[in-house]
Amino acid sequence: MHHFIVADGGRKSGTGELVVATTHRHAFISLTMMKTLRILLVGASLLALVGCGDVQVTSSTTIGDASDTTSTSDVTEESATTTVEPIPATTVAVVETTIAPVTTTTVLDIVCIKTTTCQYANLVGVDFSRLKLDFVDFSVASLAGASFVGANLTNSIFIRTDLSAVNFEGATLKNVDFTAATLTAASFKGANLEGAVLCDVDLTEVLDLTKAQLDQVKKFKTKGKVYCP
Repeated sequence: MHHFIVADGGRKSGTGELVVATTHRHAFISLTMMKTLRILLVGASLLALVGCGDVQVTSSTTIGDASDTTSTSDVTEESATTTVEPIPATTVAVVETTIAPVTTTTVLDIVCIKTTTCQYANLVGVDFSRLKLDFVDFSVASLAGASFVGANLTNSIFIRTDLSAVNFEGATLKNVDFTAATLTAASFKGANLEGAVLCDVDLTEVLDLTKAQLDQVKKFKTKGKVYCP
């Protein structure tokens, strides 16, 4: 298509004809208009699809994050599927300790003090310190290692009693009968032996027994001599 436009300031030819400047305008759409139209079309298409509710717009960054999330999920799944070997069971050995029950014999033997009759009693190592034990019969009892420190044993009987290593320190032993008693390593330090009977006993291994104490003894004969009545 040709459009003839008379330009301002046209000039005449030598023949007097008007020289007409012609301009050829082709039918075209500029690049800017094409971009604008494209944007409008894309926008219209997106609006139409959004209206239908079938489109999801995802940015490239979101896709990348999704990829990272997927990778993390894969790693998590791989970690979750890792087989953990069971810990071997530890066997704990239980040691049963058997506690020997307290024999009733010892308990009953101590109770004998209340009745003052402790013949044949097992009172080994018992502490009778500072107790009032007068008129108690300990004949043929086992009292090895017992303690009578400061005890009052007036008129008590120890005939044929085992008094090995017994401590009579500071005890009152007035009129006590020690006939045929075993007094090995027994201590009489500071004990009052006034009127005591020491017949048929071995005093060679007795501890802390002085001549002054023996002078207070009522009857005294060493072991191996005639038994004192």
